[in-house]
Amino acid sequence: MKAAHATAMVIRCWLAPWPTRDGWDWVRATLGAALAVEPAALLIARDAHGKPRLGGSLCDWHFNLSHSGDRALLALTQGVAVGVDLELPRPRQRFMALAQRYFSASEVATLWACPEPERLRMFYALWTAKEAVLKAAGVGIAHGLARAAMRLDGGRWRPMRFGGALGPARAWHLEMLALPPPQVGHLAWAGPMRQVHLFDFTV
Repeated sequence: MKAAHATAMVIRCWLAPWPTRDGWDWVRATLGAALAVEPAALLIARDAHGKPRLGGSLCDWHFNLSHSGDRALLALTQGVAVGVDLELPRPRQRFMALAQRYFSASEVATLWACPEPERLRMFYALWTAKEAVLKAAGVGIAHGLARAAMRLDGGRWRPMRFGGALGPARAWHLEMLALPPPQVGHLAWAGPMRQVHLFDFTV
């Protein structure tokens, strides 16, 4: 029982090359190995918002996937929904216009206050933090990025004020993953603190 409880309190994340074809074969293989199930036997369905989920006897296990460019990020845990988002920052001439469209006034002001060389990376960090929360909640980006308001604290974005179906911000945990630069990624879940184990297969 103790071993099972310890496993339940861990969120495992995998960073790996994203195949140009058959990426879901890699997802099935990774989940199958982690859960000791044949990949072909995994029941994977999608909810009303398109979020993938496990079915059958594994319905208490939750996973989430994000990929950007040639990299993929996959998270798996038991008993709580998780969300991940991965971005490979690339130069954008009008990224602050996007910030003004999708972020709150205080978040935009915080980005303007960042040193210019860091501003683009902090933009992507904020974007992935918000998307990870929305994906964990199962509501999708259409719910509105502004409903997951963040504040910058010690160089990391933290939950500040959430609205709608997201519930109170204090119920959420947000982890900025230690990914090889320039990649940026966040993991989010609502509930008790859990250990995060990251496996990097890109090195």
